[in-house]
Amino acid sequence: MNKKLVASLAAAMVLGVAGTSFAAANPFVDVPAKHWSYDAVNTLAKAGIVDGYGDGTFKGDKTISRYEMAQMVAKAMAKSEKADAEQKAIIDKLSVEFADELEGLNVRVTKLEKNASTLKVSGEARLQYEDISAENNLSNSLELRTRVHLDGNINDQWSYYGRLQSENSLRGESGDDSVTMDNAYVKGQLLGTTATIGRFDYLLNNGLMIDSTLNGVNLEVGNVLKANVFYGKDNNKDAWGADEDTATNHLEVTGLGLNYDASKATTLTGGYYQFKNKDNDTVNNEQYFGAGSTDNRRKVWEAGFNTKFSKNWALNTSYGQSDADTEDKAYYAEFAYKGADQAQVGSYGAWVNYRHLEANAAPKTTFDGPYAFDSQADGGKGYEIGVSYTPVLNTVLTVKYANLKATTDTSSSEKTKYYLAQAEFFF
Repeated sequence: MNKKLVASLAAAMVLGVAGTSFAAANPFVDVPAKHWSYDAVNTLAKAGIVDGYGDGTFKGDKTISRYEMAQMVAKAMAKSEKADAEQKAIIDKLSVEFADELEGLNVRVTKLEKNASTLKVSGEARLQYEDISAENNLSNSLELRTRVHLDGNINDQWSYYGRLQSENSLRGESGDDSVTMDNAYVKGQLLGTTATIGRFDYLLNNGLMIDSTLNGVNLEVGNVLKANVFYGKDNNKDAWGADEDTATNHLEVTGLGLNYDASKATTLTGGYYQFKNKDNDTVNNEQYFGAGSTDNRRKVWEAGFNTKFSKNWALNTSYGQSDADTEDKAYYAEFAYKGADQAQVGSYGAWVNYRHLEANAAPKTTFDGPYAFDSQADGGKGYEIGVSYTPVLNTVLTVKYANLKATTDTSSSEKTKYYLAQAEFFF
């Protein structure tokens, strides 16, 4: 039996079993996108059911042994909890057919070692260099961030995710080192919604206004029109440019995020959020909402869209505004070409954007080096260019440059130059 025929038959068995959104990247050089078996082979490779050879080929015409087929069946069995009834029936039949070979692989046909398969451990490390250059402000840093991801199935309806994160300064500044469990949540079906409960990242839309971590609950509903309703406390104390070392409160957050798939190429985005200092004390009101502020809350809204106007080009844009008295607007537009894929050696991407982030507009934006003079109090407007590249498997290199001016002093011609270089490793 040749490998491509096996792959086409087995694809029906594992479609949906892996629970992964598969990229369009071609995993094998000898299985072109137009080949009749491409979809099946690509699906199985991404699901981890089949492997290629060291030279990047699949060798689909090669006859495989029963032992090799049993290895594929064993991998499918390890993912069987995510299969539907029909797929489980096919897996069961194959496990009987290849029982002897599976026994040789130390796989229990009647009762798989599920404790080993329900917990998935993966990780990533990011080595990052940043440099900020302005007339009266020169600084740079070299940091290593390591993350360990824990994914586990609780039952057919609920799953668990945890993320252990370590941040280390490589300049000998040990006081800046930290190790935290910065994500820990359960996720599952609740009253017709998909509920996330615990500590989780909340990056709304394109991240122009919010990219932080929430201790609370998020309820997601909808398909073409998706709505995320969330409530909790921001896990970070540096929202709105507050000093994380002196701020004592975590802001209460209530919000609604919207995504509408207007077409296969275009998604419309929007949201409305409220950030509140529940203790209503003067010190933290001023930390978060400005010197002399007597208000203990701030409201934010945003709208934007993402569109792919060709195979390789995309346009992403968003506009947001807060109810602050001044410096209350934020907007950006970005053209992006292709993108680096950690699983595809030689893939690359490039982008250019213009952004305008006023001081009191965004609680915590996603951009690196977003503000002039490295201070949210100054705001920031200007352009960024960047490129990314995958030189070897599971390694992505990125460099970017931003040129920014303050929004708070339009008479000044002084600019801040921001540089970033980083290497990401996935394992």
